[in-house]
Amino acid sequence: MFLTILSITAVVAIMILFNALYVAAEFATVSSRRTRVSQMAGQGNRMAQLLLPIMQDSKKLDRYVATCQIGITISSLVVGAYGQSVIAQLLVQPFANLLTALEPFLASIGIESTAGWAEPAATSIAVTLVLVFITILQVIMGELFPKSVAIQYPETVALAVTIPMRITQFFITYTGLIALFNGSGNLILRLLGRPMKEKSGHAHSPEEIELLVTESHEQDLLSDEERRLLRNTFRLRDLTARQVMLHRTKLITAPSSSSVTELMQIALEAGFSRIPLYKESVDDICGFVHVKDLFRLHHQQSEDISSILREVVFVPETMPVTDLWKRLNSRRKYLAIVFDEYGGTVGLITFEDIIEEIFGELQDEFDNETALIAKDKDGRIYLRADLLVTDVNEYLELNLPEENADTLGGLVFSELGRPPEVGDTVAFGNITIRVEAMADPSVSEVSLQLPVTESAEEPFIEWEVADHD
Repeated sequence: MFLTILSITAVVAIMILFNALYVAAEFATVSSRRTRVSQMAGQGNRMAQLLLPIMQDSKKLDRYVATCQIGITISSLVVGAYGQSVIAQLLVQPFANLLTALEPFLASIGIESTAGWAEPAATSIAVTLVLVFITILQVIMGELFPKSVAIQYPETVALAVTIPMRITQFFITYTGLIALFNGSGNLILRLLGRPMKEKSGHAHSPEEIELLVTESHEQDLLSDEERRLLRNTFRLRDLTARQVMLHRTKLITAPSSSSVTELMQIALEAGFSRIPLYKESVDDICGFVHVKDLFRLHHQQSEDISSILREVVFVPETMPVTDLWKRLNSRRKYLAIVFDEYGGTVGLITFEDIIEEIFGELQDEFDNETALIAKDKDGRIYLRADLLVTDVNEYLELNLPEENADTLGGLVFSELGRPPEVGDTVAFGNITIRVEAMADPSVSEVSLQLPVTESAEEPFIEWEVADHD
């Protein structure tokens, strides 16, 4: 009897173990990151080298998963059939004897002799109990447990089961089961107009990649700085030249008739190395001069400005920044003049402006720009008024209107409907923006008090926060 129980336990355990193996292999393989497996294969991991070709080829991956499914099905059928034919039959006689022993009690409650129905009833009870027991055991140990482990440690599990799965795949392929079932499935796909793809992979849209970046940052896999750089890179596709340019009101330009000395003086006072030149007005830019060329002409005592005049690139204000980058790069130019729908100059944009959208403000010994964002001891936030509303919304997790203005200063102006003054306030829901400083006639600095939230997450990870006096 002991050997019988031992053999039954061994058969059930082996079948559930096989079921767990195939479940773990299926979930681990489809959940594994191909980039991680590829990296491990490159480092000489033999199991990764065996698994990688399967993950890279959709047909091989399909056959691999089919092997898992067939293995799960066979092991489930075997343990179910074994339970009914062997285990249940061993329990029929004990249950029949139990019913016979209970015959006096059953008679007292009006149930007739068990002679005619004891054995069929015992069979039903035995089969039901065995079915329930094996099902619970198989679901917990053969399905849920291996699935949870495979999802938590996909690459580790996928590599661990590679050899057993390759052996199983060889035998199942030899019997023709994969060809039969996979061929039938692929035929149905072709009939539905969905043929199998040659390549397999987890392609991600830019939005999905941004979510992956956020999740990686939350899991401490990316630092604040790495997250900021990656997010800023993806933001470029949503920006236009108008949003990045230096507005015409801040341009330092000069007439094309200016002398070398005058241009050198302008460059020294402004701190710029390139000065755009115009003919009749700023709307008629004809090129720009570089300060090093001015010094060369000055040394040569020449006034031939036309000999050092460099070509500029003209771009519409609606041009995406990514396209602008390509145009400047292909033409080997550093700056572009931005024009509006009427052909008038609205601003200037340089390679540095585009790079700063990714890396933040690039300060050198000649720059004297105020901080993008500062905070006083009372928690009030001070912002440069030329910051884009879209940036402020994204980085401070706000919902300021973006339709009527590009910058914070423009937003205040459009809401007031008149020239702003220091101390003016405008409200947007529970956020109040106050004008802190003017650079007539435009706003140069604003402040706002962020609404109190229950979130414990530290804000402002995208920008460095300075102290405000």
